[in-house]
Amino acid sequence: MKQLVIVIATVFSLVSPGPPVSAQPTYPNRPIEVIIPFPPGGPADTAARIIQPRLSAALGVPIVLINKAGGGGALAADYVAKSKPDGYTVFAATNAPLTIVTATQPDVSYRPADFAAIGISMTDVSVFVGKAASPWKTLDEFVEYTRKNPGKLSYGSAGLGTVSFFAFELFKNAYGLDITHVPFQGGGPVKNAIMGGHVTIASSGLNSFAPLIKSGDLIALATSAPKRVPAFPDVPTLAEKGFPDASLNIWMALFVPVKTPREAVDRLSQALEQTMKEPAVATAVDKAGMVVDYRGPAATAKLVETEYEAVKKVATRLGIGKK
Repeated sequence: MKQLVIVIATVFSLVSPGPPVSAQPTYPNRPIEVIIPFPPGGPADTAARIIQPRLSAALGVPIVLINKAGGGGALAADYVAKSKPDGYTVFAATNAPLTIVTATQPDVSYRPADFAAIGISMTDVSVFVGKAASPWKTLDEFVEYTRKNPGKLSYGSAGLGTVSFFAFELFKNAYGLDITHVPFQGGGPVKNAIMGGHVTIASSGLNSFAPLIKSGDLIALATSAPKRVPAFPDVPTLAEKGFPDASLNIWMALFVPVKTPREAVDRLSQALEQTMKEPAVATAVDKAGMVVDYRGPAATAKLVETEYEAVKKVATRLGIGKK
């Protein structure tokens, strides 16, 4: 009797239909690598580490963060663009490698079109500041003063071709101002220069200047945020002044290779949206000096396109990246 049962079980296993050979397991079913284009400690790295735990929980798989710095973010961008488009290699990008490097370096090995947008998570808002002792106290007063003194004022940025540089050039173009550019090697030296009176005005991430604005040492003229920053409700945005195209920020977003299946793109996008709605994430973003700025795939792709064109115009006018 025992042998008969074994025989029947064996036959049943042979004739019973199993899962189709071509069936694929539901995405995701293994760890996802998130490639960060800069060293630890910067805005991109901070943003990725803020969302990592919640994103992992939303997706149900581990999220592995990998810093792959080099070439202003181009090394990581090239790596992701050429990786297998299966949803398991994600690019934790800022606009530097996607809209600035591609607009200013014609020979770079990738283009924005090589990526599919998942969404923007947060933004390090650009702010334009001057010394508290300046002869102007508001944006309108600064514009009026500058127009009466063309070529006599200067602005500091983190260097030619950086986000702070292009943010100020777009600001200058919007108002038709003649201000001399003084480049520095990073945001720290810019802060020292404006505090020391070596430049008239400066542009950098809001989290960098926030303590000096709160202490009253610096005046914030405007930000490039999509709406007023809650911590600085009296500071206007360029968008509300009628210049949304001049609003260049350091945004943090997720992308995958362009041929990644729609299922994976949608799943990642849903998980990111869910993550950015978490109160704990919003608190961590605020503590890092940034603002929650979730945008879905379509809005993110549109921003990349618009920002690329804006940066390209400035680069062409100034001869940056000209072969």
